[in-house]
Amino acid sequence: MRKESFKSAEQLIKNHLYTDDLKAYTTFDLTKIFQNKREEWNIADYRNQYHFMKFLEDAKILKNIKLKHQSTATIKQIYEEPDASLFNIALTIKKDGYLSNYTAMQIHQLTLQIPKSIYVSYSKSHSYPINPNDIELEQSSIDSAFSKSQRMTSESYKSEIDNTRFYFIQKGYIENNVGITTENNYSYTDLERTLIDIAIRPAYSGGVFEVLEAYEIARDKVDIYKINEYLLKLNYIYPYHQLIGFYMTKAGYDQKIIDDIFKKNITYNFYLTYNMSNKEFDSKWKIFYPKGF
Repeated sequence: MRKESFKSAEQLIKNHLYTDDLKAYTTFDLTKIFQNKREEWNIADYRNQYHFMKFLEDAKILKNIKLKHQSTATIKQIYEEPDASLFNIALTIKKDGYLSNYTAMQIHQLTLQIPKSIYVSYSKSHSYPINPNDIELEQSSIDSAFSKSQRMTSESYKSEIDNTRFYFIQKGYIENNVGITTENNYSYTDLERTLIDIAIRPAYSGGVFEVLEAYEIARDKVDIYKINEYLLKLNYIYPYHQLIGFYMTKAGYDQKIIDDIFKKNITYNFYLTYNMSNKEFDSKWKIFYPKGF
């Protein structure tokens, strides 16, 4: 049989791309599709994956998006379908990731802002849980860690079209993907897990004032007991339950419930965020927070 061009196979190509689960593709994805389908589509032997990608762009089947790595300046090319969203683009880069932090706040309508950044968290490969009982936490080590700026991910990209930024946050071991849900092919943190994450990493969540506002908005719909259940499963080394109790107190949650759940094992002074120059101290939750908060 005579080998044909991409144009002859255009409808077959569209049918395949527009009916699979992906809305956006990396060059690796498209190379794999081309290699697997070229015989079925009867594509001429001299055609390769680069011809395929050019055809997809020229025929307006997919749109080419260029993302610039913010550390190395290398370019990552993503090909998106006409109805693809920024979430699709982010999750095709990290297919085992999930939308988190400020992006999850947006999904759960916990912010009035329209963030120009997308946050995706993902787990380390072959990572194993650290038993907090094996680590002796010291006040001096906490003070030292929080006296510095928060370490930020170096894995970030900026779109050359609209300057949207994509941040990819590598997490440690996460037991059974605690609090991760999937809907409409998007994986993201549920409401309770989102409130935990934004308290822990406010720099990825609009800052401490945005976090407090999110707690206020969530007050009548969050399951406080589920947050505690998640904290027990996640088994963090740092006493993040003190942050949760502090935010909930500030946001006007039922004080008796908060105290019953979170006002336990408050041994260390802790910090609302990193590198605070002017701070005050909440003696109940033993939390340092920015002056004027």
